[in-house]
Amino acid sequence: MSRRRLAMAIGAVLCIALSLFMLRVEQDPLTARAQGYAADIAVRAGGTYVTLRTLNAVLSTAQEVEIGMSFIASGTAQPLKVLEPVDDTIERIAALVFGVMIATGVLAVALGPVSALGLIVLGTALAVAALAPRRVAVRQLGWYGAFFGLALPLGLTVAAPLAQMLTEATYSRNIALIAEITQVVQDADSPQEVELGINDYRRIAASLWEDADRLTGALVAIVGVYMFRILILPLLLNGGLFLAMRGVARAPAAAPDGAGRRHGGH
Repeated sequence: MSRRRLAMAIGAVLCIALSLFMLRVEQDPLTARAQGYAADIAVRAGGTYVTLRTLNAVLSTAQEVEIGMSFIASGTAQPLKVLEPVDDTIERIAALVFGVMIATGVLAVALGPVSALGLIVLGTALAVAALAPRRVAVRQLGWYGAFFGLALPLGLTVAAPLAQMLTEATYSRNIALIAEITQVVQDADSPQEVELGINDYRRIAASLWEDADRLTGALVAIVGVYMFRILILPLLLNGGLFLAMRGVARAPAAAPDGAGRRHGGH
């Protein structure tokens, strides 16, 4: 057996052994950092979602508050309906944040098994390549297994410190701004105040209406940070690795050394 085939056989054994180890342990060293990165985004998105839904519930209730009127004719009015555009905007942003929360939660759970299966595919491809090195399909299968087994978790692991460095200041600044603007809602929604009167809703409405532009801008920035952390940055890193691996997988296999020498002899 040539050295190249022996190296492939050893690599196959190591990949299969590592994949079995990853499937048996709860936290494996290959994907632990990447899973922690995805789980952190899911937790942060969950906290933002709860805040937005609380704000959404208070605004929806405020819009339904009716007051009596008796100018020319008697009737009722809902003066806080002016908050409906703000309420709709918050509801749509909350739906986006919920999607980010679910996607990152699934990624945190599924990354370990997906990486383990990728290593199994890579190990199988190496084992077959050790016996039949000229099969292009085996090479392609091996590179795809290497992407899911190694490149995907490594890409997320590299993305964690990069995202922290690039977006943490923006995230902290806008989260603090949202907390400041929505403090009036959090205070009004505390357990000590079971029922809110019209004056309370007016105070909330006036505060939110005055800061509607800043609140919307901060929420859009937060969604942008989430999308950059879980989609754009990993896509740039993993996308580059995937394209590189696919290019290598599609490249024609080099002729064995013996065949080249025989061809040169003729």
